[in-house]
Amino acid sequence: MHYNKFCIKTLGCKVNSYESEFIYSLFVKKGYVFDSENADIYVINTCTVTNMSDRKSRQIINSIRRDHKDSIIIAIGCYAQNAYQTGRLDEIDADIILGNKDKSKIIEYLEDYINNKSKIQRFYNLENETFEDMFIDGEESRTRAYVKIQDGCENFCSYCIIPYVRGGLRSKSRDKVIEEVTSLVNKGHKEIVLTGIHTGSYNDNGYDFANLLEDLVSIPSLERLRISSIEINELNDRVLKVFSESKTLVPHLHIPLQSGSDEVLKLMNRKYDKKFYLDKINYMRSIKENLSITTDVIVGFPGEIESMFLECLDFIKEVKFTSIHVFPYSDRYGTVASMMNEKVDGVEKKRRVKELMNLSLELEKEFYTNYYGKTMRVLFEEKKDGYFIGHTDNFIKVKVTGDYKVHEIYDIIINEENIIK
Repeated sequence: MHYNKFCIKTLGCKVNSYESEFIYSLFVKKGYVFDSENADIYVINTCTVTNMSDRKSRQIINSIRRDHKDSIIIAIGCYAQNAYQTGRLDEIDADIILGNKDKSKIIEYLEDYINNKSKIQRFYNLENETFEDMFIDGEESRTRAYVKIQDGCENFCSYCIIPYVRGGLRSKSRDKVIEEVTSLVNKGHKEIVLTGIHTGSYNDNGYDFANLLEDLVSIPSLERLRISSIEINELNDRVLKVFSESKTLVPHLHIPLQSGSDEVLKLMNRKYDKKFYLDKINYMRSIKENLSITTDVIVGFPGEIESMFLECLDFIKEVKFTSIHVFPYSDRYGTVASMMNEKVDGVEKKRRVKELMNLSLELEKEFYTNYYGKTMRVLFEEKKDGYFIGHTDNFIKVKVTGDYKVHEIYDIIINEENIIK
C-alpha cells in the first residue's frame, strides 16, 4: 500500500494546535497530501486535562481504527504520555505512540513503521528535557499565527495532571523566538499569539518574559501581539510596564482564576488570594484602555460547599470578567486533589456549571454594551456568507458587509447587530 494522504486531529490547548500546525508543515514538506475524509495516515494529538479529554482521545482513535482499518494511526501528546506513565498504554489502539517529546521526528518514525511494520512506542522522562524546537513559517494563513515559546509547568496545582505529562519548565531560545516571529510578520501576519504551557514563566538563561515582550513589540510591521494565557502572579511590574506602554500588546488577557474562594484557592495550591488577584486586575484596568479579561473557573472542587460557590459568584461579579470558561472538577489519578475527601456530587456540579455559565453570558452582554457606537480597529480573518469576520484588539468578534479585504485592519463602528456572540 502506498501511504501519501494524511490527516491530523487535535484536542486540547493552543500548544497542541501549534504543534499540530508544525507537524502539518513537516508532512507537506515531505510531499504528503492533506485529506480530511480518506487519509491513510492519521495523527491524533491528544489531551488529558480532564477525564472527558481522555475519553474523547480514545473515541477518536477507536473510530478511526473502525472506519479506516488499513490506515496508520499515530497517537501523540498528553493522553499518550499519561497512559504510559500510569501503565494504560493498552487503551490506545495505535501503530505509533509518542508522548510529549519527539513530535518533530514524527516523519522518521512513520517511515520506519512503513518499512518495518513494527509498532513503535517512544517515551522519555520529561523532568530535565530541553525545549524541543519547532518553527512555523506561516505560509498557510496571513492573519493570526501562534508561536510556542515555552513548555512544561512546575506549579503543581493540586487538581492538575499537566506538570506530570509535560515535564519541567523549558523555553525556546530568545534568538529563535524573535526569528520565528519576524519571519511570520515578514510573510504578512498581522497578529502573533505567544503560547506555552506556562507562558509567563518563559526564561532563556535569565532573559525573561518581560525582556522578550520588549524585543517583540519593537519588531517593525507587527501590528498585534497577544498572550494566549498568563497567571496573575506572572504579571509583574516589568511585564505590566511593557503592557501599558506598548500599543502592539493588545488589551486582552486570559488570566485563570480557578476559584473565587480563598479557602478553595488554598486547597488548589494556587499561588495567590482574591485580594492579590483583584488588586492586580484593577491596576491593569488603570493602565490599559479597553481591557478585556477572560478566565477559567473550576466548579465542584473537593470541599467546595455552597457558601464557597456563592462567594466565587460574588467575586466574579466584582472582577467583571468579559467571559468565563467553566470546567466541572475532574479527578485526575495521581494528583493531590484526587485523594481529597468531600467530593461534590455530579448533579450538584452540573447545577453550578450552569449557574456560572449563565453569569458568564450576562457579563459578556454587559461588556459588549460598553462598545456600542464606538469605533474599534478590526482585523478581518475570513469572508464567509457575504460577511467579513474578524476581531477587535480586545477580542470582540465582529462581522460586517462592505468593501474590505481579509488580512487587513479597518476602523469599524461596533453595534449590537455586528457583534458575533
